Amino acid sequence: MDGEKQGEDEKKEIRHYYVHGKDNIPFHTIILPALLIANGDGWRLPDEIISSEYLTLEGKKISTSRNYAVWVKDIMDRYDGDSLRYYLLANGPEKKDADFSWREFVNSHNGELLGAYGNFINRSLVFIQKYLGGTVPEGIPNQELRAETDRLYASVGEQIERGRFKDALDDIFEFVRNANKYFDSRQPWITRDTDQKDCADTLHNCVQLIAGLAVLLYPFLPFSSEKVCGWLQLSPEWKRQQVEPGYRLPEIQVLFQRLDKKLVEEENERLERACPG
Repeated sequence: MDGEKQGEDEKKEIRHYYVHGKDNIPFHTIILPALLIANGDGWRLPDEIISSEYLTLEGKKISTSRNYAVWVKDIMDRYDGDSLRYYLLANGPEKKDADFSWREFVNSHNGELLGAYGNFINRSLVFIQKYLGGTVPEGIPNQELRAETDRLYASVGEQIERGRFKDALDDIFEFVRNANKYFDSRQPWITRDTDQKDCADTLHNCVQLIAGLAVLLYPFLPFSSEKVCGWLQLSPEWKRQQVEPGYRLPEIQVLFQRLDKKLVEEENERLERACPG
């Protein structure tokens, strides 16, 4: 293929995104496209326009000049990067104005990252280490769970391409909650004594769910996903992953630490000291 033609073909496959804040919506959605069309040189118009709304901080307008802000470097020194990423993506101003609240930040971390996602991963993998010799058991794959995982890869991939990060995260965490329900309903803490085959099936499927979640969440929670992918020797390639039976788990650590609610008051006091009045 001619190099120039190949370059033209590649250009056709490139998607154009306009990503901007609320103030720039009129210019980037009306004025700029009109100017490009009027130019007459065939400029590519956007395939997706992603506009965010306003974000306030504890109910007040953010002001970097007055130091009324939460600085990324400071928060990264004190908290898990995925906690910040999750909170902003799940609660950010994607479709309407939103507020950054330290109370909701702590609740979001403890409720979703620790209580739902981290809990499912740790309870499953630690159970295998404690009761199944630390190796992934043989098991009959649950076809419904496999089909739902495949569906999520397709739908979440599409949502990411369209800039619908909140919707994507909501769908994934609904799957996380269903994964916890699956673990609870199968009661492996009972079947390990009464029906070892059923127990093995349950934990085999839980490991495959964890593999899928680690990759699905990689674009959103890269730090924790990298840890889980390392534990299970997974590739972050965007497809359903398989952990083979007999794989020996390494030492599993707690994925997320609980945040003390006292931090809410401490952070608000820190904000007040940085910007009195």
